[in-house]
Amino acid sequence: MMTAKIYIDYFEKELANEGNKRARLKKYMTSLFERLVELTSSISPETFWAVFPEILGIDAKLTLLLELISFDDFSNDEIIRIVETDYQTYFKELCGYDLKQETKPSIIFTVC
Repeated sequence: MMTAKIYIDYFEKELANEGNKRARLKKYMTSLFERLVELTSSISPETFWAVFPEILGIDAKLTLLLELISFDDFSNDEIIRIVETDYQTYFKELCGYDLKQETKPSIIFTVC
């Protein structure tokens, strides 16, 4: 079963493999984790529909971050810029949709 600790540990371990050259990304990732903890602790039936899309957005950002760290051509700031620009369409592309295509009404596409 996935827990917050397992989830966070996975991303931290993957980034740690990159060493000190990605220290700026470590700070960025930590800020994402802090926001994730805030959001998950505030979920209730009343807040779910407002909070869950942001949680999906953080998940997309973290996943994109790990995908991009292996590209030595990108600086830390370039990676953050790409992540902040592309995270909203991450799940759409992952599901095989063209960016111009209309998606089905699914919560997975409500990323913010």
